[in-house]
Amino acid sequence: MRKPNHWTCVLVAFLLVMGVSLWVTTGYAATKQIVIVGWGGAWEEGTKKAFGEPFEKETGIKVVFTGPIDFGKMKAMVESGNVEWDLAQAGDFRILPAAKAGLVEPIDYSVVDKSVLFPGAAREYGCGGEYEAVVLGYRTDTYTDQTPAGWKDFWDVKKFPGPRSLYKGVFYTMEAALLADGVPPEKLYPLDEERAFASLDRIRPHVTTWWRMGSQSQSLIKDHEVDMIAAWNGRLAQLINRGDPVAIAWEQTLFVQSAWFVIKNAPHKKEAMEFINFASNPKYQAVMAEHIYYGPTNPKALDYIDEKVAKWMPSYPENFAKSMELNGAYWKDNRDRLTERFEAWLMK
Repeated sequence: MRKPNHWTCVLVAFLLVMGVSLWVTTGYAATKQIVIVGWGGAWEEGTKKAFGEPFEKETGIKVVFTGPIDFGKMKAMVESGNVEWDLAQAGDFRILPAAKAGLVEPIDYSVVDKSVLFPGAAREYGCGGEYEAVVLGYRTDTYTDQTPAGWKDFWDVKKFPGPRSLYKGVFYTMEAALLADGVPPEKLYPLDEERAFASLDRIRPHVTTWWRMGSQSQSLIKDHEVDMIAAWNGRLAQLINRGDPVAIAWEQTLFVQSAWFVIKNAPHKKEAMEFINFASNPKYQAVMAEHIYYGPTNPKALDYIDEKVAKWMPSYPENFAKSMELNGAYWKDNRDRLTERFEAWLMK
């Protein structure tokens, strides 16, 4: 049997090396992914359908969802150097304090095209996403003769008796407490802390549940555990359009831009930026809006949204005229201190 010559051996070795290299590259591409930490429930369902699935199909990058979002855990990940999440979505009032603490990457606008977004929707540490709001939701089968309108009515337990639920956090809750006490929206910031906690003292006996997750708030009003709730407009709109006896009072709506942001030292930072750019597409934003009723940040998305859906969004003109935006800059400097005080107040 004739032995293979030198060049045959070289060729075989080369092909073996190339085969291993190709296998490694292909294997890496097949397992490439981004991890989104989010809010669960309807938000996650909508994000998967609107952005996750088409992004996977177009790029081959797998999109994995986890939750709930926890800024304390995020901080621990960054400080330990073991970051498991890539990106998330939150309001400026959450993003700015996290950025101040060194937990957030600046948005890479060489990857993300900010020109397609509404003015102000592309910020240093957060971009795109959606406009969402905390509104007053109530059961129509409880309040049949007269209906609540605004936080003053939420606090009026004589005129509108029944168990309530508020968000278990300082954002929205302190603003609602002050508005209920008669503070004009234009004079809300800086918050009058003593007045806010005094107002919360009055409503506290009637708050049977303090919710954390949007899915929890939705269940509370749907299952009639409470008659009135401060909840995300999208969660309530879903119930209304499914036929549940729930309504929204748009007066004194508290809205935010819930923007995409990338966690510091994210393992797939580049791909996360690509996802944010992808999620700015108007057609995909319209799909998300029709699923969960939050307003798009790309103005062209409105061309693809039915008027019947648009009226449930905080950015709808009639609703927007009754709303006010939370002050992210204020919360950047006061979040930790007021959160500590609020949690101590809850423990009393």
